[in-house]
Amino acid sequence: MDPIRSILLSLARTAEEARLRWNANRAALRARGETPTRDETFAYNVQANLCLITAITAANLPANFRLYDTTLSRDPLTAAAQLRQVTSAYDHSGPIEAAHEAARLAYKAAFAEPLTAQEQHYVDLLVDLPAARRDKIIEVAEERSRHLPQ
Repeated sequence: MDPIRSILLSLARTAEEARLRWNANRAALRARGETPTRDETFAYNVQANLCLITAITAANLPANFRLYDTTLSRDPLTAAAQLRQVTSAYDHSGPIEAAHEAARLAYKAAFAEPLTAQEQHYVDLLVDLPAARRDKIIEVAEERSRHLPQ
């Protein structure tokens, strides 16, 4: 693979990982009931995207530039989005959440009590439902829990 393709792939992979880290961080904050704010993961995400877009602009890609089976657009923003999708499709290093799995398990162990017999019964009932119905039930339960006085 020529140097331009490898540089663009490397920058696109970094940009995609930064985006996933930012989203994982926001999801973790929401799971703890906190309001997501812009923090260092957001800044890193923005910086990684700017680096990728700058590299695409500097490379001045020809109209027929292909990466795997994708012809990249000449527009740097569109090409950046295409590259992030390409790296997601061809990168088999595993999900970004794997790096945070130990912290998630420690959080769960520290703050979650074991399930009671009744709660386990509810879990068993939910498992038997179709996914869409289960999601709807969980959504309604979360909505009701937000409106409970604390």
